[in-house]
Amino acid sequence: MDAQGLLALAAVRKRCSTGEARRIRTTARLTMQEVAEHCEVDQATVSRWERSVSVPRGPAALLYAELLDRLTAVESPEPAASA
Repeated sequence: MDAQGLLALAAVRKRCSTGEARRIRTTARLTMQEVAEHCEVDQATVSRWERSVSVPRGPAALLYAELLDRLTAVESPEPAASA
């Protein structure tokens, strides 16, 4: 895994441990099942991540990090440049 992947992994694990991942998911009105399908895991796995019972690992963690980043970008888009 490259440095960018390691940073994404650390960020997604922090988001899970602080409850931010669940907040992002619910704000986006996604179900755990929808997240699970995106990450190619079971819904129970997403539940364990959000409750900090386990941590995201491997390819699923990177998919989860990417999804949370996209949802966060939608939540707070960059301001348009003024002319």
